[in-house]
Amino acid sequence: MSRSLPRTTLRPEDLTSLKVLVVDDNANVLRLITDVLRAAGVGQVETAPDGMKARDKIASWDPQIIFSDWNMPVMGGLELTRSIRRAALTGDRRVPNPRVPVVIVTGQRSEADVQMARKAGVNEFVIKPFTPAGLLSRLQLVLLKPRPFVVTEDYIGPDRRRRAELSYAGPLRRATDPAEVVDEVERAMTRDTISVELEALRILVAARGGVDRETLKMTYRVMQHTSFRARQVRDAMVARASALLMEYVDAMGGHEHCEPEVLQVHFDGISQLIAAEPGATRDAEDLVSNLEAVVRQKIARRRAA
Repeated sequence: MSRSLPRTTLRPEDLTSLKVLVVDDNANVLRLITDVLRAAGVGQVETAPDGMKARDKIASWDPQIIFSDWNMPVMGGLELTRSIRRAALTGDRRVPNPRVPVVIVTGQRSEADVQMARKAGVNEFVIKPFTPAGLLSRLQLVLLKPRPFVVTEDYIGPDRRRRAELSYAGPLRRATDPAEVVDEVERAMTRDTISVELEALRILVAARGGVDRETLKMTYRVMQHTSFRARQVRDAMVARASALLMEYVDAMGGHEHCEPEVLQVHFDGISQLIAAEPGATRDAEDLVSNLEAVVRQKIARRRAA
């Protein structure tokens, strides 16, 4: 069954015509973000190695969304954002759209850092290390829930007050909510998120023609998140299957020894576990046992080599 990010109404045509500029001085991160966006269906992706080159690209290409690293030589992400927002007052012809959404990709996560970025006019954040769903969720947020644009002498950028979500359909949180209802809703949401991650990984591996170092690192992070999320909602078989793939990656000792087929078998297995009917415990246990047998066999061969 085809899945998209949870609770989204984006259609494929919304992405095929989308123009996204990715700005980062790290070539590996630049390529990784680009691959994730293209794998998700974004039709036009351009890149720049720093803020100054990004400004040239903005002037000639007029992107609809910008993903930018925070720390870069020449001009960083916040300075780039400020220069874009200032055009709302100065009428800079090199900035066709001062309101263009800017998503900052960064390892900075303190409250002071967040406030500094907000004051610069940033729309959203992606915290490193990121996963495909984490990246794409920011893309969809700025497209589906745009905030009013504010232009004053003190601040230029998206309204920093988020609108109240009146149609919230997430997990129940009141102390009086029945625990079994909370578990059921959270489990369904967790499985939706895991499905998005798996689909993004499948497409990313296919787009890169195999498993390289960056793809394997992202796969490992996704499995860490999957295992953690599954344990939170007591989805024991999903947690075990993701832990087995991490065990395989650890034992192989590098991407050059990891077989794409083994990753795909685990992706497919976790997908089957997620799609299984409630109560199919025996089938789930058999599936995880088969995954474990594959991992044990591959580890034994690696140690014997």
